[in-house]
Amino acid sequence: MMKILFIGGTGNISLSCTESALEAGFTVTHLNRGTGRRPVDARVETLRGDIRNPARVAALLEKRTFDVVADFISFVPDHLEGNLKLFTGKTGQYIFISSASVYRKPVAYYVITESTPAHNPYWEYSQNKIACENLLFSAWRERALPATVIRPSHTYANGYLPFPYGSPDFTVADRILKGKEILLHGDGQSLWTLTHADDFARGFIGLCGHPAALGETFHITGDEVLSWRVIAETVGEALGREPRIVYLTSEEIAAHSPELGAGLLGDKAYSVIFDNSKLKRLVPGFRAIVPFHQGVRRCVDWFNQEPSRKVIDTELNMTLDRLCALARTERRPS
Repeated sequence: MMKILFIGGTGNISLSCTESALEAGFTVTHLNRGTGRRPVDARVETLRGDIRNPARVAALLEKRTFDVVADFISFVPDHLEGNLKLFTGKTGQYIFISSASVYRKPVAYYVITESTPAHNPYWEYSQNKIACENLLFSAWRERALPATVIRPSHTYANGYLPFPYGSPDFTVADRILKGKEILLHGDGQSLWTLTHADDFARGFIGLCGHPAALGETFHITGDEVLSWRVIAETVGEALGREPRIVYLTSEEIAAHSPELGAGLLGDKAYSVIFDNSKLKRLVPGFRAIVPFHQGVRRCVDWFNQEPSRKVIDTELNMTLDRLCALARTERRPS
């Protein structure tokens, strides 16, 4: 029986991967601080520890080995370097969860494959993921560390309503329900790929323990491509309220809110389609089966089951108020 350790395990993507691992018959262990907001299956063993405290984690891991270690929470090279010291010699495969935002920006060609260069001058988050990938593959070359890189794109699950900014809360949904304006970049017609975490997990599990995945990079995305306006309208349909949409260019948003702008210019401002052929060669049964209109209804139902889940980001709300007012003065079409 394959043994897998998730560093993290309760997040947007990793909880779905946990559930898929259990369905596949894996022995599943989580290593985290025990602060996740979503319940975890009782079959999962949880090691309580902060991965940023290597001495404590080393004690927890003493005499333990795993077939797969999946790292969902390394965001800068220092994080990853510390983890590699802990897990070298303890796993047959170290899977690093990177990001599809690493692919070259501006986009030179709209169809993205794993051979598309990794270069992102706009977003520090992506730059750090690139640096982590380089560190990991250096360890693969120089120390024979059995490594695999997986690059999710915009992946959502219960608790996450996807927008060009701010998914892990109810802020934009709340604006729609209250009849307040929401903001899209450009004219709302750029194309985007959204992936339900359950679909991502099917591809992820297929790569776990696969010898041909070692030393390789894969992205895992859905095949459904939608415009941002359609995405916003589909969220509105799930909420039962038509969204009031205003527009600014990505450059204007970046000029007035650098934090939001980085994620646009470094990722979501471009029309892209992901070619999953490489994944499907190793995982021939993989296909995305959750269409967005169904997936987003699941998310809305999850929020409605417990009102306390509807967390509002006050700072994001204020920023959107300011940008929407600017969009009105620019007299963009609605």
